[in-house]
Amino acid sequence: MAYRMKAPGVPSDSILYYKPDAGGNVVFGLLYEAVALLLFANLVNHRDWWALCLPIGAALQGAGFFLRLPLANEPQSLPLYLPMDIFIVLAPACYFAFNYIWFGRLVQRLEQHVRLPRKRAHLTFLPPQKFGLIFIISDVTTFLVQAAGGGMQVKINLQSAGSTVFLIGIIAQFASYVFFLALAVPVVQFARRNDSVDGTQRVKLRALLLVLAFSSVWIIVRSVYRTIELAQGYNGSISTKESWFFGLDSAPLLLAIGVYIFYWPSSLVELQDAMQKRVRPPMRTVPWDMSHGQRYAWMAEKCELPLTNDPSPDELRTAFTQRA
Repeated sequence: MAYRMKAPGVPSDSILYYKPDAGGNVVFGLLYEAVALLLFANLVNHRDWWALCLPIGAALQGAGFFLRLPLANEPQSLPLYLPMDIFIVLAPACYFAFNYIWFGRLVQRLEQHVRLPRKRAHLTFLPPQKFGLIFIISDVTTFLVQAAGGGMQVKINLQSAGSTVFLIGIIAQFASYVFFLALAVPVVQFARRNDSVDGTQRVKLRALLLVLAFSSVWIIVRSVYRTIELAQGYNGSISTKESWFFGLDSAPLLLAIGVYIFYWPSSLVELQDAMQKRVRPPMRTVPWDMSHGQRYAWMAEKCELPLTNDPSPDELRTAFTQRA
């Protein structure tokens, strides 16, 4: 039987290795719920329903912190521990999925409107249409592995095996994200060198890539922390101190998603219709970074159509295609 070293004052039958701090959990719970509301406001403002995973993940993680409060008084309660653990483990998978989806949409939009490097069918090794599918399947799989490992750790006779399973899930999730970042390298090179992207568009593209880099740094910090924590095992110094959890898990993930409050991807580049399979050649000349409203105004100006007549989007597209 594995011996679980607990922090001083923690009952021997406690599921957690320490007594959750009420103040810290309330603060992080409120911060995550506030971020979830602000992210949802961005989503509604831009009608990016594909991005629901991000505010949902933040809201679930906030709920996980609040569930830790009663767990301090009932440290052996499985009905409290299991949903808390699932919410805390599920949230990062939602954050990873958001980065996968919006980056895939960005690459798809670029491929629709700019000149690709010679002898290249796509900017990245994988077709951007498959980014979401491939990486979300990986995300869900690694989450299920982590959830299974977390559930096994509750039982005394399965603690060691559960820790190993959870560690495998964390490492696999981390490896999947690193592979995703490797796929982003050609897009970074494209943003720096391709002359079919003008100055304003280049600034927006670089801004988005910097946002992805900022978010990814904190995701990596959290993944490294979780890997070291689980590799140390139950007797490790990290497992028995909640301050490590707050500082290297909760805070980094908050930074990783909080940046999207200020730099929502669709506020820089229109991504709502990025996944359409085909763009007609005349429409390829429309600047790819424009929002719907800007795009229609640009087409109306090119076609010399007065916007005071309030032409419909279909009329604008027809007139622009005919004129082109």
